[in-house]
Amino acid sequence: MDSRIPVVKLTRLEDMPGQLEKAASSSARKKRAEEEEYEVEKVKGIKIDQGEVYFLLKWKGWDSSYDSWESETSVEHCQDLVRDYCFHSKSIYRFTLIKNALRTICNAVRPDVFLLAKLMRYEVPADGFISRKDIEDMRKQVQNILRARSKEELLKLNLKKGFGSTRQFLEVVERRQQVLDVIEKWEAWINKTSGESAHIYVENFADCEAPPLNFVYLKDYRPGPGVTINNDPPLGCSCTNCYEQKNDCCAEGFGVRYAYNQNGTLLRTFGSAIYECNKRCMCGPDCNNRVVQKGRQVPLVIFRTANGRGWGVRTLQRIKKGTFVMEYLGEIITNEEAERRGRIYDAEGMTYLFDLDYTEPESEDAEQCYSVDAAQYGNVSHFVNHSCDPNLAVWSVWINNLDTKMPRLAFFTVRDVRQFEELTINYRMEHPTGLGPVDCPTRPLMRKRVLCKCGAANCQKYLC
Repeated sequence: MDSRIPVVKLTRLEDMPGQLEKAASSSARKKRAEEEEYEVEKVKGIKIDQGEVYFLLKWKGWDSSYDSWESETSVEHCQDLVRDYCFHSKSIYRFTLIKNALRTICNAVRPDVFLLAKLMRYEVPADGFISRKDIEDMRKQVQNILRARSKEELLKLNLKKGFGSTRQFLEVVERRQQVLDVIEKWEAWINKTSGESAHIYVENFADCEAPPLNFVYLKDYRPGPGVTINNDPPLGCSCTNCYEQKNDCCAEGFGVRYAYNQNGTLLRTFGSAIYECNKRCMCGPDCNNRVVQKGRQVPLVIFRTANGRGWGVRTLQRIKKGTFVMEYLGEIITNEEAERRGRIYDAEGMTYLFDLDYTEPESEDAEQCYSVDAAQYGNVSHFVNHSCDPNLAVWSVWINNLDTKMPRLAFFTVRDVRQFEELTINYRMEHPTGLGPVDCPTRPLMRKRVLCKCGAANCQKYLC
């Protein structure tokens, strides 16, 4: 048996997601083999000498005459072998392993909420949210068991019922620590990449799943094959106060109404186009017609749902109706490429393609539509789930790129949103445009019916 445990080891945040994916999918065994001269093959015994625990180790490639007694620190990287010995020999040291695992789970700095909930028979809600009070209560319950220092109290946890066996419990604890390490580093990476002031937190209180390690976090649209994004606007407004001079501002020039009130709250109804001031405008960065371009201002949590909906997004604060929350970013691709990828995504039940079909049907280039593909490249919006009763909707926004076929997609709240509420959008809704939605003739709708798990009172049961 190999004594070395798979771990996730990262050197630079910039190497994500490639290095994270490699580290999680293989292991650090080869790395450790280069660093260590000897490898443990088997644990053959345990003894206590003057209060210190020692392990009799059999070394791989060496006969038994070279077996040696080593300290606890020597077996930190081969806990699987320690477990093998303890449970085969029924060594009393297995209770020490359980206590160490429980201390890890109720660690004050990074408690393992998933395992705390499982131990305390706490049912994680579908939205994955557990209050700090409930987490602290569960921590105290586990700490009380540890303080009792008796085998009887440990046995009351009934690890066999919750995890299959005591050994499986210890293995899950180890696996969860690796997942939490990945989540911690991935969270740091996406925040560094986004460069936004409002933090994104990452939580998994539901299972042992790590974040999608092949996902590339974006700050802006990424042009796909054969796509050029022109962010050099040919014109801009000359306003000194855009709100006071709204009738002469950018929106008016494109035949639509000014989008925001004085505080930057959206005034326009769903389906209205938004034209913000661009880099050729005379107004400054504090102009209240520069909302989407200022980026996300709401701190969010990417969390693991507990009812099979994968990852979701939750707000950490209350949000008023009409507030900009985030953009839908991804790779802009042609309708031909969207058709090709769509066949693959439809078969897998994925819903990351968002058509940018904002051309008039009689126009010469109506066939040349674009889509945003956020399957591999995107931002926090990649993780927003569907609901038949959503609290977000999408508006088309033009800023520096004034190509009518290539708007930005902005998520605004359509009602007041509670603190800690999950943010959702209706995948079935028509796309907003000042001209009215127009389907690309060559871009079919999703062909595979996907079961809806939103749980809303008006749930339509299927996404298409």
